[in-house]
Amino acid sequence: ASYSTPLHIGADPRIELLTTVQLLSDYGFLTPYYQNYAQKVFDRFSSHRAHQAVQLFRALSKNGGWSDAYPTAMLYLSDPPELEEQFPLPPHIYAAFRGPENFHAFVSALRSFAQQTRFMSFFNDQERHFSELEQDVRQLIGEHDPIATVESYYGTRQISYHLILSPLLHHGGFGPHIGQPGGPYDVYILLGPTGASRGRPSYGPRPHLLELIWHEFSHAFVNDLAGDYSTLLFRHDALYSPIEKSMQKLGYTRWLDCANEHVIRAITARLTSQNFGPQESSQALRRESQRGFRYVHALAARLV
Repeated sequence: ASYSTPLHIGADPRIELLTTVQLLSDYGFLTPYYQNYAQKVFDRFSSHRAHQAVQLFRALSKNGGWSDAYPTAMLYLSDPPELEEQFPLPPHIYAAFRGPENFHAFVSALRSFAQQTRFMSFFNDQERHFSELEQDVRQLIGEHDPIATVESYYGTRQISYHLILSPLLHHGGFGPHIGQPGGPYDVYILLGPTGASRGRPSYGPRPHLLELIWHEFSHAFVNDLAGDYSTLLFRHDALYSPIEKSMQKLGYTRWLDCANEHVIRAITARLTSQNFGPQESSQALRRESQRGFRYVHALAARLV
């Protein structure tokens, strides 16, 4: 079947506004690689380091580890400087901000930061740079159609797919999906660079980028299934304790999330096999197993 859902690729002013404030607050979880853009951001905004938005973020993220809740929260808002809530936020997002009051205080400080610094005019000045990054990523994806690949594998569809390129985000990415429980969803990948060449972020190599896209898109399909089959999954929760230590290091502190990740990684390996051949696929499985996903070989063997 041919699918016509377009893949939106590009920078997003909401995420750039957040990473700018994170950079000014010395947040430790931004990408170490690419300096040209970071330098531009710093030169343009460092005189605003005392702004309330920066101070609030520093206080919020103190003693915490890395959290995808901060950038995910931005996807519920309209573009700066208005930043109006478009959809109701899920409770886990509020929890990451230690309650709705803190969240609203932070958003209101972000609004004032965006207005005072004329953030949107800076963002629009970067247009050429961002469109070069988009071209790079489209070139890497090449003839592959990651949306058709995942939709034909799962046999269901989502509303829209967005690949948000954010030069300051940590390497790799994560994939929030937004919508009514049960879907279909608006699916996002927030993608940080894997490295840089001549001061410009790079996202390759191709198999790595595609595996990452399939993996993150898969969350929108698989997470609900895990919910539907949770009773069945919990019968096997004894499987968690032998791998608990390595899973907790990766941030998967619940058996349900751990099971989810196994399924998604096994499916990604199947898609790698279909697109790049069995050798790439067994390398991918070996990598996942070494990272602590011990059941991934057994799962992949049972998948179509």
